[in-house]
Amino acid sequence: MKICFFSEYYSPKYGGQYASVKGTVDICKLKKLNYSIIHKNSKTYLDKKKLERTLKSCDIVHIFGGRTLFYVNISLLALRLEKKIVVHPMGFYEPLSLSQKRLKKFLAWHAYQKKFLTRANIVHCASQREENHLKILNKNFNTVILPFGIHKNLIRKKIQKTISKKCIYFSRLHKKKGLDILIKAWQSLSNTEWTLDIVGYGDQKKYKKLIKNKKNVKINFLKPVSQVSQKNKLFNNYDFLVLPTLNENFGIVILESLASGLPVLTTNETPWSSIQKNNAGWIINYSLIELKLVLSEIFKLKKSEFIKKRKNAIKIANNFSKEKLSDLYFKTYQRLLNS
Repeated sequence: MKICFFSEYYSPKYGGQYASVKGTVDICKLKKLNYSIIHKNSKTYLDKKKLERTLKSCDIVHIFGGRTLFYVNISLLALRLEKKIVVHPMGFYEPLSLSQKRLKKFLAWHAYQKKFLTRANIVHCASQREENHLKILNKNFNTVILPFGIHKNLIRKKIQKTISKKCIYFSRLHKKKGLDILIKAWQSLSNTEWTLDIVGYGDQKKYKKLIKNKKNVKINFLKPVSQVSQKNKLFNNYDFLVLPTLNENFGIVILESLASGLPVLTTNETPWSSIQKNNAGWIINYSLIELKLVLSEIFKLKKSEFIKKRKNAIKIANNFSKEKLSDLYFKTYQRLLNS
């Protein structure tokens, strides 16, 4: 079995896009499957003949993305060559995404996107939430839920029992991720004991301008980190992760945080309701007021409560080890080939 993975971008600075593809490739490695990774700037994609030869040699085309010319080109070629096609939409058809530039997206949807997703053998959803949203658009899509995972050796075994009074935001520096309301909330609390470190690719200057009373709060911008092993070491320095996002179809950084034994404060716009149910963090509405209230509660939390949440965070992460998920992916690919 050989699988060709297609992603318009394949670089750590693209965050979830890169982590999604790399994570799926890692799962294929565990099953010793042959694979190729092709992106917009790869030599294979830029050479039309080589691209077609590569597609002819593979059994399954697994595309990450939607809407762009790269996606259209690969979809058309895969259909022409009558290949088995798996598409992971990467959140392109989430309600938040579709609400922006509506006319353009409405036209694209009816011109080609709906047809490509309908003709795909499998539409790969990372969560139940993502599948629900796609089924609203078209109940006939052949969807399969394949979560992303983390290597079991990166899941903490021992619980950190000290409190550093430090919080980390780890994601792209983007309004969609709620960074603007996080900075506002943190400043308004004027807590000089706790530190917020912000890590991610994007325009730091834009968000540094939001910090007005620098003497009254501790907010730092750190250099981006891309490797999972580096993230784990970084997370060891903090007490919780905060991601007040407007939308996540999965949220790989949330899983990475849980695996590090780091409780997570995020919104109900993610598929991680299990965090609240299992006492591994806090789930709020996307709201500046709610964010302030919960942060103020966290600042007063006893060490014993943090330790409980850390243990529960690791329990959740253990359900998403790549080693466990590899069987699910392999069986899905195998069924597709036999269909």
